[in-house]
Amino acid sequence: MAADEDGTGRARIVVEIAWVDADGSVGRHRVELPAGACVGDALAALRGHDRGGALLDALARGELTTAIYGERCSAASILRAGDRIELLAGLAVDPKLARRLRAGRRRGGAGGGPDSGPDGAG
Repeated sequence: MAADEDGTGRARIVVEIAWVDADGSVGRHRVELPAGACVGDALAALRGHDRGGALLDALARGELTTAIYGERCSAASILRAGDRIELLAGLAVDPKLARRLRAGRRRGGAGGGPDSGPDGAG
């Protein structure tokens, strides 16, 4: 997407904000901003969206972080036309532990071995 002008001669960009709702569905919201806008400007535009308040609250509590195409970013990160801002939740389980538990189930065991937890049953 190229930057467009808004009739006043100022360049405008369109970016997308994406998140995953509790039910697993993907939410998306497109916003149009002036060229040179940052992630914080796009997040402020979420206030008009029906899920915006809850998402902004989760960001403020540190339950969500921001990324542009999977690369973590800050509210001050400058946006380019076509960027996708992702609101990411933290990992529910450590990936190494999850892999160990899956391997234990495939072997027919209950856990990942003697060092998988304090009682040996990861």
